[in-house]
Amino acid sequence: MNMAVDERIDSELVEASLEGSRVAFEELVCRHKDSVFGLSVGMSRNREDAADMAQETFIRAYNKLGQYNAEYSFRSWILRICANQTKNLFRRRMRRRSTEEKHLEQAEIEKSAVDPDYQELESALAKLDPKLCTPLRLKYMEGMSYDEISKVLGVGVSAAKMRVLRGKKLLVEYMES
Repeated sequence: MNMAVDERIDSELVEASLEGSRVAFEELVCRHKDSVFGLSVGMSRNREDAADMAQETFIRAYNKLGQYNAEYSFRSWILRICANQTKNLFRRRMRRRSTEEKHLEQAEIEKSAVDPDYQELESALAKLDPKLCTPLRLKYMEGMSYDEISKVLGVGVSAAKMRVLRGKKLLVEYMES
């Protein structure tokens, strides 16, 4: 078949589709699915993405069929839709990736902004028994007095002091090892 005959057949199928013939649109899909899929594979380099894009292309073409201009090749029109759909997929992914990268960069900045000694301290604190770690945090990170610590923990002031002292000794040992 020559190109003019193909275009005439496509135009007739488009008209029939616009009049409600699903069979006519199915025929358009059958006639152009290989070209659409081939273009999408070529652009995406991924068969799964290409299959998704081909499907999206035909859905979009069906929804926009009334906008098709019969003066132009249906094949060119559908391939342009495919190319645009595939480009849009890449744009969405790039925006998503860019957003994810910004979050990761921010996390890295925040992580690197933390003093390495602080990270070492946090590591050593994590090794401590909670009975010793909690009073240390309350005393040195929250700035509480022994009286306040004793009330928070429900122990006497002397017990709060002993826990802070024992915690400090162990913490020093963990950080030196």
